[in-house]
Amino acid sequence: MVNSDLVILERDFPVSHALLMHGDLMTRVLIQHFGAVHAMQTAIEHDGDSVTRWSTLYQTATGAPLLHATLIINKPALPEGLLERLLNGTRLFGGLLIEAGVAVRMTDRTVYRAGPPGGVYAGTWGRRQRMLLADDGVLVCDVDECLVEETVLRSLVFPLDHDDHENK
Repeated sequence: MVNSDLVILERDFPVSHALLMHGDLMTRVLIQHFGAVHAMQTAIEHDGDSVTRWSTLYQTATGAPLLHATLIINKPALPEGLLERLLNGTRLFGGLLIEAGVAVRMTDRTVYRAGPPGGVYAGTWGRRQRMLLADDGVLVCDVDECLVEETVLRSLVFPLDHDDHENK
């Protein structure tokens, strides 16, 4: 991975820029751009008070992948039952946090280019950040989200007037 050039990201990768350069939960932004979204867990690893979850997030209407996510979750920071719902379903972590009334804030965001221009990962960008409980700053999870290629994302963006805001 190389250091990102945020000017290039904003100029040449507008959808990726919109998905990465905000301080909100990714769930809300994905639904705004792509309608309903679901997650498929690809791997999981338990280690004491943390669990690492690898998943791919898909646009529900088309089945097209949008991003690959790695979450290193601090289990004690979650309300009872939330982790089980995450690991046993297709809901997005952010959607479950919103539903449970868990207010979070993001810190330490780093945006990166996943590969060299013209390479296998041309046009793919990602971000790493920490998610903390908004009230006391307790770590909820470390997040790594790597988008699919910009050209794919552009082809999947819903028109601005779409009505499908449900996240199943």
